Amino acid sequence: MTPEQTDAVWNYFQLQPFQRVDALGMQGQWALEDSAVLRGPTTGFGQRWDAQYPTKTPLDLVIKAIADAAPLYESTAGKRGDDWKVFSACPTIHVAGQGRLWHRDGDDDVAGFFYFAHPEWNIEWGGELFVADERDLPAELGVFLHRLRPMADRPQTPPWKSHLDNDDANRLLMERGIGTFVAPKPNRLVVVKATAARALAKVRASAGRHVHATVGGGFKKAR
Repeated sequence: MTPEQTDAVWNYFQLQPFQRVDALGMQGQWALEDSAVLRGPTTGFGQRWDAQYPTKTPLDLVIKAIADAAPLYESTAGKRGDDWKVFSACPTIHVAGQGRLWHRDGDDDVAGFFYFAHPEWNIEWGGELFVADERDLPAELGVFLHRLRPMADRPQTPPWKSHLDNDDANRLLMERGIGTFVAPKPNRLVVVKATAARALAKVRASAGRHVHATVGGGFKKAR
């Protein structure tokens, strides 16, 4: 996007009603020490979440850019209109000491994306997107690659509550322990296959008051 557009998106971040992820009941995606990560409202392209595109806010610039760029990431997410028609977009802020656990997308997604909205970043500030070489993890492993065992009063295995124990994920990903990383360069869009394991490295203390700001979401399988 142009400098004028990215400046508008950065201003948008400063006006949003962010909430802590622990208040939103989203413990599965973040470790306990990351419970203060901030998330804004989720906007849908082609479907309503908290809001629906167009919103008449600068977030529309990001959503339109993602939709228009569909041919560029077709090899990862599939063809717009055939493989997906809908995607979500949610602003998130991480500060020094915060990151995101290893996970894969849900069964109804074909891919996920990250757009780095902060205006400045230094290579020593952390916050890299890690993608493991394990790119086709089956759904039965669960979104967080660790399945809780059912109990008598809860016969169904809950898929979103695995933030205290990661033994399964650790064994799986440490068997080879290799992958790639993407630096959180401002104004960069990254699209990751839904079945690939990914994590967000913790932002380092050297970032100071510079926040790691992203718009992220998932492309939903066409129905």
